[in-house]
Amino acid sequence: MRILFVADGNLKQRGGRYHFTYRRLFNGFIRNNHNVYFLSDTDTARYGNLFRSSKLGGGYCNNVFIDTCHNFRPDLIVFDKGDIITDESLKKVKSFWPHVKIIQFNVDPMFSHHNIKMLKRNISHMDATFVTTAGPILKSLSHPNGIISFIPNPVDMSIDYPRCHERSDQKYDVFWSMRKVEKSRKHEKNPRIEIPLFLEESGKVEIDYYGMNGKQELWNIDYYQAIENAKMGLNLSHAYLGTDNIHTESTDEELYLYSSDRISHYMGSGLLTLSTRDNKLEELFEENREIVFFSSKEELIEKIVYFKNHDDERREIARQGWEKSHTCFNEKLVTQYIIETTFDLPLSESYAWPTQTY
Repeated sequence: MRILFVADGNLKQRGGRYHFTYRRLFNGFIRNNHNVYFLSDTDTARYGNLFRSSKLGGGYCNNVFIDTCHNFRPDLIVFDKGDIITDESLKKVKSFWPHVKIIQFNVDPMFSHHNIKMLKRNISHMDATFVTTAGPILKSLSHPNGIISFIPNPVDMSIDYPRCHERSDQKYDVFWSMRKVEKSRKHEKNPRIEIPLFLEESGKVEIDYYGMNGKQELWNIDYYQAIENAKMGLNLSHAYLGTDNIHTESTDEELYLYSSDRISHYMGSGLLTLSTRDNKLEELFEENREIVFFSSKEELIEKIVYFKNHDDERREIARQGWEKSHTCFNEKLVTQYIIETTFDLPLSESYAWPTQTY
């Protein structure tokens, strides 16, 4: 089928964020033999006016979107956020081509007020919404004209190329990378800063971290080269940060099966992935066989030191996690599920994730 894929192509970053989820899904649709046309809404808006402003270029971008639909006549339109395309434009497209399906996907947490607002912005026009949180909380986004469902963070062999489980010569025991936080956020209230510093200060662990404690964020190919240089990866997702956009206390429902997309980068690259238990990811990955969980800083460092001294076990768990990810959560399976769910087709696989729709 013909698929119009609308996302931020990140031209401003000159390829620096090529590993983001939108690129994995785009690859998956193509590898499933669909004819996919990519429209970068942000870049189109930005370069549609003299001031290079995505806000000022919104009208231009909407005109380009409608013209593209007219020329390409998609069977499916896929949005990543889609915050530039307006209600009016979606109405026009639906009026011209009533049989087109329009969907959105989102990889941000459900405890973010801003994210929920974004998801609901055009939801009445969405035939389906796919998010990386599962369970009953998705009922909050259900509406009469469309469904909502969970998808896992997809791995992609062409992007997640390292095979860290096949090596023992890496310089660092643990890798951690995050986006920089505002200076107003205190370290003691942010476990994504506190835990890496705890590991560093212990003197027992060689940790390579970025985006905190004075170290710059890590993007582009440098990100994967840093992954290649480590044996284990620390998977800490947004949680109890207490900002205006995020609850100070996330509920079990809000955390269920949610993880930052770094889990796909890590497991897809063969790092032994160390993750918190709060998110119930043991329902996707078997503990101590495919992934390692921890509930405290003390338990974490104990396990890191253990696997540092038992490298064969580290490599075997990492290998099985790598194999599980590429077998069960790859870009072709995730996009295949999106198609089948959106068009109400029988599921062709016994997918390894919850497939309930709301």
